[in-house]
Amino acid sequence: MKLKFHKIERPTITETIIDQIKEMILSGAMKKGQRLPPERELAEMLSVGRTSVREAIRALQYMGILEVRSGDGTFLSENLSLLSDHFKTSFLIKQYSVMEMVEARKVIEVETVCLAAERSSEEERKNLLVLFEKSKEFKNDVSAFLNADFAFHIKIARMSHNSVLVEFVKAMRELTLEENLDVVKKPGQIQTAINFHKEIMDAIYAFDPLKARSVMLEHLEDIEQTVREISQEALKDRGVEESGEDVSDEK
Repeated sequence: MKLKFHKIERPTITETIIDQIKEMILSGAMKKGQRLPPERELAEMLSVGRTSVREAIRALQYMGILEVRSGDGTFLSENLSLLSDHFKTSFLIKQYSVMEMVEARKVIEVETVCLAAERSSEEERKNLLVLFEKSKEFKNDVSAFLNADFAFHIKIARMSHNSVLVEFVKAMRELTLEENLDVVKKPGQIQTAINFHKEIMDAIYAFDPLKARSVMLEHLEDIEQTVREISQEALKDRGVEESGEDVSDEK
């Protein structure tokens, strides 16, 4: 029986930049609050394009690792212990499947939004509306929308008035960063998310926990289906590549 090996996928330039910054943080080479070199200078130091540097910074900013201060530069977060914990947890969580993580989100966020609909104050609902309206401005900016989407879901968690649930939602969102990014890259997915967010917000405004729970479940099931489709497409592509390799080996 012929042994078959999967191709080793090479990391992207952006992933390599992120890994290098991660190693500098964990080794202590970078200190909390330290300012990174300007984008142009950093690109020259790494011998890469500025676009790759920009993408890496955006990803690390989304995770709370870096802080971009307008007119001042990019800085490492002040909470260095949390950064270390984030990387360690991200490494350990790889033992679980993506679908298990998505399933866990359904369990946590569906009940969280139910509490938000019951317990939220008028001011909290108004703030949620502001976040929703802001998110609509980023329909054509994947990274910016991902940040807005994160803020929307975290706000709902805070409206539950349960600090444990807030931490759970934060952790789940951070640990599924890559999958969330892949989902919103799919054509039409950002508009779909905006539509679901509008329905969820309306249910919260109406103090209707059952409706809020129902729409949030539908929203997360849509994400689950998209993640499944992305995974199937990746497996299909890999199968084609492997098939091509087998044919060439036999010639």
